[in-house]
Amino acid sequence: MKRKFLFLGLISIFLLVLGSCGSKEESMRFEGEGDHWKALYLLNKGENTQNGQGSIIYKGKDKEKVGKVSYVVEGETSKLSGTDDETEGKINLNESCSGCSTQSRSAPFHVTIKWNGKEDKFDLTSK
Repeated sequence: MKRKFLFLGLISIFLLVLGSCGSKEESMRFEGEGDHWKALYLLNKGENTQNGQGSIIYKGKDKEKVGKVSYVVEGETSKLSGTDDETEGKINLNESCSGCSTQSRSAPFHVTIKWNGKEDKFDLTSK
């Protein structure tokens, strides 16, 4: 009888350890484009952590003449924004948070880009 309880106890501990090792990490890919810019954003998220990286790329020919660019990428739970003087047609996006609310797959990111008196708006949706 003592052996059965010991065996059941070891099995229970083993299952608890295996259950706690599995983290719910999810990778998502968001893409979209406007008339002048296109973007790709890769997002890895856990229960209350989120790490994202991507880029916004100018679709025109004179990338070196884009000049100063300001951008806003607004998601369900976060917002990336900035101004870059020397983009050469490419803006890098990086985000990381811990203990935060995370983006859902069904919610888009709204992108607004301003440069040389022009503006481009589009959404990044999950693919």
